[in-house]
Amino acid sequence: MSYPIGIPGTPWGAAEVAQWRAAQGRRRSYADEVESRILALASRFDVQEYGQIAYGNEHYRLYALRSRAWNDALPVALVTGGVHGYETSGVHGALQFLDRHAETYAGKVNLLVAPCVSPWAYERIHRW
Repeated sequence: MSYPIGIPGTPWGAAEVAQWRAAQGRRRSYADEVESRILALASRFDVQEYGQIAYGNEHYRLYALRSRAWNDALPVALVTGGVHGYETSGVHGALQFLDRHAETYAGKVNLLVAPCVSPWAYERIHRW
């Protein structure tokens, strides 16, 4: 198996990293496919921006959604998606869970959902 960048068995230097970065292109939109759906859920869940990622000229807001009726006496369930950007089902599965099923857990468990942990990789369908 060959890879178009670098020499097998040799660590990449600055030139190889630059070549790899230049080959990465946006293939889908975090803003259109994920962020818009998160913001649409704000009427039903508390939406919090917990950080931002800047990569070159691109900036991404990181969001977490949590149960509106948070109760410290209840256990907490953490749901994450998009840790690896090419795992589309995790991102959309977390959003679909919030939209269709999360409210059935009200009063039973506190939900904390970070639907897309790596938006840059999500847009590029890349592992990280």
